[in-house]
Amino acid sequence: MNDEAEITVDMIDHVRIVRVSGEFDADEADTAARRLAVPSERSAPSERSAVATVVDLSRVTFADSSLLHSLLTARQHHERAGLPFVLAEASPLVLRLLELTDTARAFTLAASLPDAVELVRAHGGGRSRTS
Repeated sequence: MNDEAEITVDMIDHVRIVRVSGEFDADEADTAARRLAVPSERSAPSERSAVATVVDLSRVTFADSSLLHSLLTARQHHERAGLPFVLAEASPLVLRLLELTDTARAFTLAASLPDAVELVRAHGGGRSRTS
């Protein structure tokens, strides 16, 4: 099994899906922060239309406070931008980190990626923005 840190971004019906896998520590903190950030003018054109971000954490094999800090910062910035930020399929390791640090309550958690996307849609996300 390859535990190298990897973050990929896809779009599903204007919902930005950030898939996080592998081992995350301070060495990957900057990359995690950039990939979890609210889409901006410098983002790919498809990401700029995002109405929410769902973070798939099912394949995280190691995480320390640096990933937690990136998640908390991203949640805060999404909140300020009025964009939902949902954690999906958090691995047992990530769930334990959230419990130990008493930060689970800071996030919206979904049991699966489809549940997270449906949750976003139910709260008004997942539709195109009108300009």
